[in-house]
Amino acid sequence: MLKDAFALHTQGKFAEAERAYAEILRRQPGHFQALHLSGVLALQRGQIARSIELLQESLKREPRQPLAQRDLGNALQQCGHLAEALAAYDRSLALKPDQPDLYNNRGIALTALGRRDEALQSYGRAIALKPDYAQAYNNRGTLLSGSGHTAEALADFSQAIALDPTYARAMINRAGTLTGLGRYDEALADCNRAIALQPQSADAHHQRGNVLIGLGRAGEALESFDCAIALDPSHASAHNGRGTALAMLRRPQDALEAHDRAIALDPQAAAIHNNRGTALAALNRSADALEAHDRSLALDPKSAMAHSNRGTALGLLDRLEEGLESLERALAIQPDLAQAHINRGNFLIDLKRYDDALESFGRAIALNPHSADAHFGKAQALLTCGRYEEAWSVYEWRRRRVGPDAFHGGGRPEWTGREDVAGKTLFIEAEQGLGDTIQFCRYARLAADRGARVVLMAQPSLIGLLETLDPRIEIVAVPPPAFDYYIPLLSLPLALETRVPTIPAAIPYLSADPARAAALRERIGHTGFKIGLCWQGSYTSSTRSFPLRVLENIARLPGVRLISLQTGDGIEQRDALPDGMRVENLGGDFPRDFGDTAAAMEAMDLIISCDTSVAHLAGALGRPTWVALRHAADWRWLVDRDDSPWYPGMKLFRQAKRGDWIGLFQKIEEKLAAIVATKSVAGKFD
Repeated sequence: MLKDAFALHTQGKFAEAERAYAEILRRQPGHFQALHLSGVLALQRGQIARSIELLQESLKREPRQPLAQRDLGNALQQCGHLAEALAAYDRSLALKPDQPDLYNNRGIALTALGRRDEALQSYGRAIALKPDYAQAYNNRGTLLSGSGHTAEALADFSQAIALDPTYARAMINRAGTLTGLGRYDEALADCNRAIALQPQSADAHHQRGNVLIGLGRAGEALESFDCAIALDPSHASAHNGRGTALAMLRRPQDALEAHDRAIALDPQAAAIHNNRGTALAALNRSADALEAHDRSLALDPKSAMAHSNRGTALGLLDRLEEGLESLERALAIQPDLAQAHINRGNFLIDLKRYDDALESFGRAIALNPHSADAHFGKAQALLTCGRYEEAWSVYEWRRRRVGPDAFHGGGRPEWTGREDVAGKTLFIEAEQGLGDTIQFCRYARLAADRGARVVLMAQPSLIGLLETLDPRIEIVAVPPPAFDYYIPLLSLPLALETRVPTIPAAIPYLSADPARAAALRERIGHTGFKIGLCWQGSYTSSTRSFPLRVLENIARLPGVRLISLQTGDGIEQRDALPDGMRVENLGGDFPRDFGDTAAAMEAMDLIISCDTSVAHLAGALGRPTWVALRHAADWRWLVDRDDSPWYPGMKLFRQAKRGDWIGLFQKIEEKLAAIVATKSVAGKFD
């Protein structure tokens, strides 16, 4: 009867085999083999609790049976009772030491228990007993890879694949290790082979997505993660990877939703909470980002990346010293974490420790010579210090941060400043923000001076204004159909070898439309000392913006009129001013574009602005301009100067300490009071 039952069992006829074993046990309740094999069958059918019960009963009859002890260990391991499983494995080995499969399973249990060295020994024993044991090589490779022994891990994965060329799991694992080493092309080949062998493997598609993330091919990565999720909707890591791809595609809200789905599936995954924090930071939800990173660190206190990202979130909250401490912790855990060195460098710039920042960026570049962020950070520090001879060439790395699709050179030769462009068409493309275009459009004149037909592509809201730059320069909103040479706007200082003393500073180089200026002058009127105000830039530059109410005392100076040039973000502050403080509005139709803003500036006695495009416009128009700068100002304002070589006549006011707008505006108030008093005495306004 036992023979017949076992035959049914090996043929996969589990229900019939179960009935046959049950009949034996009905006739002989203590039959060891029927109990043992019934326990094995229950395990195969996923009835783990029943399996453990039967196997334990069998071992009560014959405790010195090594295979029953082994099978009990397997059942205990499947239900997570790892310590008990390990004890069963050890009892089996004491009875029968030459079991490679058992050593392999024992290694899995020891790995899960965090007993890495013992697990390595167990896998090694399995391989010694069975040198062609591909699964043991793969498992040992997984353990080695997770503990940073990448060379040994790669050797084990490669051996597993050599022993079994159809071993897709080993290919996936080797791809993961190769990805960590930046060997993306090899990793992608492994993923493609694994998918060819097992097209329904969600893990293979997931790992392919990870490789494509490393290659910067976010769109393709998203497709791979979506394939993995279609095959296994509960694959938390695939949802997490999908979030990473969406973040790279500048879809932070979608990224956050993907990370939230991943956390719902795996709430204890520290890395997912960390990535969620990054998405929140991109949405300017800095406090929520910090909370997410703290949650990640509660789950995994030794995650260098989470400490690094926590530091970034603290920086966004202007808690720089705390953020720097977090970055130092990240580097103490993982000294070769290039991103933490980059973040540290950015913090040190904000703390005005420029030499230390350059050292940090240098370390990041040594670790990852292809990091555009590291080179860009170095360029920012060099530019801030006025080291233009070194800086402009490094600043070219900014182009790699946004990708080739951000530029429209169309494969035409790039102008380096050395080529003769006389009689040629030079296409200059504006980039970055509106303020950058206003500041650097002056260089188009220098190109025209070399005899080039210059076509400058700019943001639509600037087209009318820039048409006043130079009649030789054509201003367009889309790339021209044909041209001889191409250059991005902010590459012109490199091509023309700009140094601080040679900044082209013929002011003004833009002008307001006379008819518009006259109309706005009449609308504004001629009485009082008229100060045009812009107090807030976009939310991404929030630390450069000052609260409107800090001008309360200035508003009370005799004869002073505060007139808003503000648009968009921040305009709502006019509705929450202290009693008696008035800021005039130029009407609901103002401004239609930057041409209107320029025209209004012509009617002002003074422009006061935060560091935003309005400040650059006032400077380009040659209007009297005072710019309020944060403690560590943007690179274009250099270090600790109260003037600007970019805009002669402009006056800069800097925070004495970080966040101190009140102290800065007290200085402005003192200077204004003296000017206003002089003008009033002279009868220039009443």
